[in-house]
Amino acid sequence: MKKLNFKFMLIEGVILLAISLIGGFVISICMGALYVFKAAMTFAIMLFFGLCMFMCVFGNMITGAIAKKTLEKNCAEQNFGESSTFVTSGSFTIGGILRIDETNGRVAFVSYQNPYEFQLANAKDLEKINSSYIKGPLGGTSYVYFEFYYNGKRTRIPTFTSSNTYSIQSSEVMEGISKADAFCDILKNAQNA
Repeated sequence: MKKLNFKFMLIEGVILLAISLIGGFVISICMGALYVFKAAMTFAIMLFFGLCMFMCVFGNMITGAIAKKTLEKNCAEQNFGESSTFVTSGSFTIGGILRIDETNGRVAFVSYQNPYEFQLANAKDLEKINSSYIKGPLGGTSYVYFEFYYNGKRTRIPTFTSSNTYSIQSSEVMEGISKADAFCDILKNAQNA
């Protein structure tokens, strides 16, 4: 399933750049800068990097709201039955919302970096459903996930991410492993629907 839409990401970048340029000129004019263009470019660059950092940290919240609306609208139109939903969280992750229709054996996905595209798959078409974690230093981890392949392409959904390494026995990692295993089981059950 497609997690990234480069056209959407380019539009995001252009919007950030436009806001930065306008903001840079407004700030330099308000400050009465002697060389307005030079001051505006300096402020625009600072604003652009600040906005990029803001989007890295809070971007999933903004695009996540769009993705949620897209998912809810399309799931209602597709008559999703009893379903389980997993929402990825955390900054610096390319995540999204996965909904599994256990009654009819369908899987829907909307990515945070592709929030206008509703992706629907038949659960029987999924392959290699499993859960695991990426090993870190001293046997710990900072990334737990479940994954599946659809049309030969891997979709990996994180259930635990951290900038620090946690022990495999920590409650946070154990919870992430438990969620990953549970959603693998739900996907496998949906295949039998």
